[in-house]
Amino acid sequence: MTWRNAQLRWRDLISITVGLAIGISAFSLAAPRLMTKLTGVEGSFRAEQCEGQEDWDGVRKRACAGSFTAADGSFTIHPIVAEGLFETDPAGPVASRVDGPSADEAVRPGLMSLAPLLGIGLIGFAYPLWVLVAVTRDLLARRRRRRGAGTTPAASPAVPAAVPGTTRTNSGVRWIHAVPIAVSIAGGIFMCHVAVPRLITQLTGVEGTFRAERCVWGEPDSDGDRTMECTGDFTASDGSFTLDGIKIDGSFDDRPKEPVRGRVSGPSAEHAVQMDIAGSLAPIGLGLTAFAFPAWALTAATRDALDRRRHRRTAPADNGPADPNSWGPLPSR
Repeated sequence: MTWRNAQLRWRDLISITVGLAIGISAFSLAAPRLMTKLTGVEGSFRAEQCEGQEDWDGVRKRACAGSFTAADGSFTIHPIVAEGLFETDPAGPVASRVDGPSADEAVRPGLMSLAPLLGIGLIGFAYPLWVLVAVTRDLLARRRRRRGAGTTPAASPAVPAAVPGTTRTNSGVRWIHAVPIAVSIAGGIFMCHVAVPRLITQLTGVEGTFRAERCVWGEPDSDGDRTMECTGDFTASDGSFTLDGIKIDGSFDDRPKEPVRGRVSGPSAEHAVQMDIAGSLAPIGLGLTAFAFPAWALTAATRDALDRRRHRRTAPADNGPADPNSWGPLPSR
């Protein structure tokens, strides 16, 4: 698809769908926090309970829960979790904001914590917006041509004859597809990186039970609901080893009062997983789906390059004027 010929094909629809899904998901997570940072009630957060947790790049930091007190003393919220992670346990009050007396998260000042989500959202919307502009320009151009066709005879462009040996039109892979390709590859790698080790542990790990000792409210999901993330002790079914202070994958609506069945990869494991294989297969399926468009684009671009090479070898020295309606390296048919 180019400015001159904005024909939407199935591959473009896949890219648009992926981009919109990523953009909407990112902004739906960032928008509530952004509004709280800009318009929320000022106050201070005091940490009471912190535990180790890895951030997105694998660095271990501290996730904290505690209490929030409004600056004017009008209300206090307890318990409440703090946005993001801390390098170390906060020694004193931390300036924060909440969206009201019923808030379940205190956010800290500054927009840098939202920069990754906002950037991902903008990248996700980039290709759909470009397509919208391209299609609008194309429709307006066609409308102008139809209006001028009744008054001015249109000259027929010379279309070159088919090149011998060429049996298909070009794939239409363009530089603009680099954005959805990069986003799809990043999303696929992230989802498989998270889900594949979890699935392997579920299938081949050591069985046992997990008993929760400390639970804190986790990050809001895409619907704004919050669940609890827990740490505790894991004991193998055969009693061969016990892991203290280990975190369990997944989340709970309430703190579990009874032992939870789970598995670990071994005596040196850092987390346990619940026996929810469907919960691992779903992100793996999404990851493989995200890889579909990059894989197709690579295959199509390779075939185009081979066809152009054959075309240069077999085409006569002068093929006549170029087809103005062709939007690829090979003749459109």
